[in-house]
Amino acid sequence: MRTIVAVAAAALAFSQCVAAACAGPTVQHISGKRFEALAKPALAGLSFHGDVSLIPAFPIPDQTVPAGSLMLVRGSALVNPSYVNVPIEIDVNGHFVREVFVGYRVQKYVYTAVAAHDLVPGTVLSSSDVKMARVPFDGQRINGTRALIGRRVLSATRAGQAIPIESTQVNQIVKAGSTIVMIVQDGGVSVVADVVARSSGGLGDEISVYNPQTQKTLSGTVVGPDRVELDLSGAQ
Repeated sequence: MRTIVAVAAAALAFSQCVAAACAGPTVQHISGKRFEALAKPALAGLSFHGDVSLIPAFPIPDQTVPAGSLMLVRGSALVNPSYVNVPIEIDVNGHFVREVFVGYRVQKYVYTAVAAHDLVPGTVLSSSDVKMARVPFDGQRINGTRALIGRRVLSATRAGQAIPIESTQVNQIVKAGSTIVMIVQDGGVSVVADVVARSSGGLGDEISVYNPQTQKTLSGTVVGPDRVELDLSGAQ
């Protein structure tokens, strides 16, 4: 009797397995790459102000949905100044299952001054240290190379990294309280005098100086280390 029951149970289990196999799989899998490929054509007609690229925000995970007739329906791109979303609807046997969003970051680019090579803190920038390049915009003010020449770098900077003016400081080649040379130009005549700097400054800065011989305070333009020039040619 036990043998008959065991055989019957085995036969029932076998028939259930056969039935399940005949019924086929109950789910299907959709590769995330398929959604990414389907979303790309929706980006073709988009326009943005300036130099912009769309960067995938995140990889799309594979999707598991019920088995059946599959249809993927791409919707119109949802656009704002910093992000783009492309919705893709998943339908199985004509019924909505879920919506997947393929996201892109709106990356803006600018041309600005960058380090031509690795720079150490304290480097006084020369024309060989900086160049113009296209870099991702990070919100910092952009500037040309001329604005940086002669300025001192405050922190280590890698080659190709943007150099905002805020990350540099004036290289003070004249120090307040030091004795410097002042050159006074007047109608083709140059007069040289030793004066005392009242303020510090870098190349091209206007600073205040004191002449002990005349006991007068003047202003002049820094033209070199410990050198200031005052041009009186156009003065009345």
